[in-house]
Amino acid sequence: MSDIHPTAIIKDGAIIGADCKIGPGCVVGPNVVLGDRVELVANVIIDGKTSIGDDSIVYPFAVLGVMSQDLKWQDESTMTGLRIGKRCRIREYVTIHSGTPASSGTEIGDDCQIMVNAHVGHDCKIGNSVVMSNLVQVAGHVEVEDFAILSGGAMVLQFVRIGRNAFIAGMSGVGNDVLPYAIYEGMGGRAVYRTINRVGLMRHGFTNEDMHAIHAVYSAVFRDTDGTVEERLNRVRKEVKNNKYAMDAIDFIENRSKRGIGTSKHAE
Repeated sequence: MSDIHPTAIIKDGAIIGADCKIGPGCVVGPNVVLGDRVELVANVIIDGKTSIGDDSIVYPFAVLGVMSQDLKWQDESTMTGLRIGKRCRIREYVTIHSGTPASSGTEIGDDCQIMVNAHVGHDCKIGNSVVMSNLVQVAGHVEVEDFAILSGGAMVLQFVRIGRNAFIAGMSGVGNDVLPYAIYEGMGGRAVYRTINRVGLMRHGFTNEDMHAIHAVYSAVFRDTDGTVEERLNRVRKEVKNNKYAMDAIDFIENRSKRGIGTSKHAE
């Protein structure tokens, strides 16, 4: 049995899992699916084709799954929905919008922490264990890979891809793709590569060998001036070919990045 406050409004058609807690003033739309043990603390609005995974908690005044702000798509019947994974923490005043017909929907992975006043736009794909701090603003069609951390006030432009285990400093404006395993900072301006995310990588069990290999790739890109970037990557590839993280970094640059990786702090 779920614990539903008498002032909550659960529209006909909504599916509520076992042992959910739905607090005062919440509104749950007719196409919403809540997994087991989901908690809506109070005054939460969930609408559209939205599903929330088991053991997630949503704090007061969050608004999830409503129609996007994309002016090309203003017919609510065309919205492709929002899927939020398991064990997520969605804090106060967070807004996450439904996907449009341009994608299969907006997606948030498992174990994500999305903090106060953050916004995730339509058609974004957010991986597992991603942290978005207060006031992070993510525009439509952004992809964020697993374990990335976006610090307070970071602003991310449409169609940007942020690599896994990346760290973006507070108040950074992100207009280019962000390399995996890296720290980017802008402090009120355009975010640029600073160095590898050594502390974050150590916390996730990366070895010194792993970090040296990743650093070798990024040094070849940003500091080596002998030949083109393609030629430099081909040279460093021979050096790091047995390290999966370094090879993943090269794959990001060559295949996954669409908006380019920008420049580095040391190049300015």
